[in-house]
Amino acid sequence: MAKHLILLLLSLSLFSCASKKVAVNKIQIETRIDSVAVEKKDSVSVKQNAISIKEDIDEVEIVPIDSTQPMIIGDKKYYNAIVRLKKIRRQVVDTSKITVSQSSEKKVIVKKDLKSKVFDKKVEKKANYWVLLWLLFIPITWFVLRRFTLK
Repeated sequence: MAKHLILLLLSLSLFSCASKKVAVNKIQIETRIDSVAVEKKDSVSVKQNAISIKEDIDEVEIVPIDSTQPMIIGDKKYYNAIVRLKKIRRQVVDTSKITVSQSSEKKVIVKKDLKSKVFDKKVEKKANYWVLLWLLFIPITWFVLRRFTLK
């Protein structure tokens, strides 16, 4: 009888009350982007004028003094006159310079910092009711064994 009770108690210790199910999820995301871009443009433009203007002026002025006497210049005859010859030669040179300088600077700054940590743990515990039935079976077997073995 004692052997049977010990065997029964040892068989009950093999069963547990619930089964445990654990699910663990770990997500770790770390993204760092740090970017700086500098674009610099310097431009110098020079406009140079080189304009040359030549001017030749020949002036002949004949003013008559006395209309009775002739005056001969070259092949022409002029009568009683005053002759003024005027020759003008001019040269105008324009060498002006125009300097235009432009400077532009463009900055692009990109910063992206993403940190994400997720720790997900799920525990699922299911109850096992068979153990309760085994526990109820112990008093019933005790009662049956006592009744038939004591008689």
